[in-house]
Amino acid sequence: MRPAVSPGWSRHCHRYTAPEVQVPFTPPKPIAPTPEELRGSTVLVVDDERAWRVILETDLKMLGYKVSMAEDADQALVRAQADNPEVAIIDLMLPEPMDGWGLLNELRARGQKVPVIFYTAYPVFPSGTDDPDVVGYMSKAVDRADLYALLPVAIRRSRERRNSDS
Repeated sequence: MRPAVSPGWSRHCHRYTAPEVQVPFTPPKPIAPTPEELRGSTVLVVDDERAWRVILETDLKMLGYKVSMAEDADQALVRAQADNPEVAIIDLMLPEPMDGWGLLNELRARGQKVPVIFYTAYPVFPSGTDDPDVVGYMSKAVDRADLYALLPVAIRRSRERRNSDS
């Protein structure tokens, strides 16, 4: 039987033994599968942080969505025109000259009424918007399953609008 080792520096080996600390861990929520009729829908992801774009792109493709990516508002406007997304996930804190709000306003000015989910590290969300297609505000600190649960709602809203406009 091996004697218990107490945390701290060992006198014999010159090595440090860290104290055992229980780190609270909440396992991620399970991600609900995408309804069959929504698989293949195009999601526009706009985020200036490459890591977040890669994470979202990987998850969304795994869920069966087509993904259009942009790192700033100018690229997003081009991608939105070319790919006609059914929903957009937009970071509020995009680099100058146009943040997430500016992008939303420019999309509306160009006649694109794509539903938007703002996904941001910014800790304070606005109290409200007069745009009925802002589906929600999500913190990057929350479980991504909560973000993905909003996508079917947003896509169905997009399809209803497109059907009523035609």
